[in-house]
Amino acid sequence: MSSLKKIAVICGGYSSESVISLRSADFVMNNINKDKYHPFKVIIEPKRWYCLQDGFEYEVNRADFSITIDSKKVVFDGVYNIIHGTPGEDGKLQAYFEMLNIPVSSSSSIVSGLTFNKAFCNYAVKALGVNVNPSLHLFKRQPIDVEAIVKHVGFPCFVKPNAGGSSIGMSKVKQKEDLVGAIERAYQEDDEVLVEAFFEGREVTCGLIISNGVTTVFPLCEIVSKKEFFDYEAKYTESLVSEIIPAPIDEEVAHVIKATAVYVYKKLNMKGVVRMDFLFNDKTYVFLEANTIPGMSAQSIVPQMARSFGWTNMQLLDTILNPLFA
Repeated sequence: MSSLKKIAVICGGYSSESVISLRSADFVMNNINKDKYHPFKVIIEPKRWYCLQDGFEYEVNRADFSITIDSKKVVFDGVYNIIHGTPGEDGKLQAYFEMLNIPVSSSSSIVSGLTFNKAFCNYAVKALGVNVNPSLHLFKRQPIDVEAIVKHVGFPCFVKPNAGGSSIGMSKVKQKEDLVGAIERAYQEDDEVLVEAFFEGREVTCGLIISNGVTTVFPLCEIVSKKEFFDYEAKYTESLVSEIIPAPIDEEVAHVIKATAVYVYKKLNMKGVVRMDFLFNDKTYVFLEANTIPGMSAQSIVPQMARSFGWTNMQLLDTILNPLFA
C-alpha cells in the first residue's frame, strides 16, 4: 500500500445534491485504478467529516485533513472532489485544501467560486465575447421588481437559484402572475436568484478536460427532455429524458460549441473534467453554465461521453487524477 497514492474521494456536502454526490463517489471508488491509487471514501456532512473504510468509520482531523486507522496516521496525497453543490463545488473546500497544500482534482477556489455563481460566471463569459442569455440577478434582501423583470427578460423565462445544480428550485414561468411564487421557491435554495430569458433552441452539453497539457473534448451530448425543460425529475428519471451521444447536429455547429468550451475553459483557467451547457438554433448559440464537478455515476453524462470517445471508466479517472502528481 505504501507505494500507492492515497486518494480521499470526498463526497456528500451540505446541499440537496448530496445524494447524487454519494452515488458519484461509489462510481469513483469502484473504477479508480487500484494499481496506482488507494482510495478512501470521505463523507463531508454539515456536522461531521468521516472516512468510511472497510465498514468502519474514522473521524477526519480537520487540522490537517488526516485520519487514524489502527493507531497509524493516514495523510492523503491528493483529493478527488466529487461534491456537487456547497462546500465542494463553490470553492470553500478548495480553499481549505489549498491552505493545506493538498492537490485536488477540481478547479481552484477562485475559479470554482466564480463558475458556481451563475450570474458572475455569465458576466465573465460575456466579457470574453461569448453569447449569454439576457438575465437579471436578484437578491433575497431586496424587493422584487416584477415590472423590471418583465421588461428585461420577458416571457416565458426561467427562474433558478443562482448557486446550485441539478435544476433544483428551477421553474419555467409563462405569465407575470406566477413570477413572484417562482422566485420565492428559488429563494428556498439560495439567497440569490437568476431570472433568465427564454431561448428557443436545442440543448447540448460539452465535456472536456486538459490533462498534462493535452486537451480532450468528448463527443457532444444533446439533451431532449420529455418535460418542458430539463429539471431535477427529468435529469434523474431515465424515461423522461434522452441523452443522445454523439449529438446529431451539424459538424460546423459542433465545432463552434466545442471551440467555445475550450476557449472558456482556458480563459477561466479551469482544471479537471468540466461540462459546459449550451443552447443553439439555426441562427446562434448561447452559453448556459459550466459544471466544474459534473456527475460521475455510470449513468452520468460525462462518463457516457468518455465511453463514446473510446475511454474506459478507469481511463477517464486516470486522466483526471494524473495532473495531481505530474
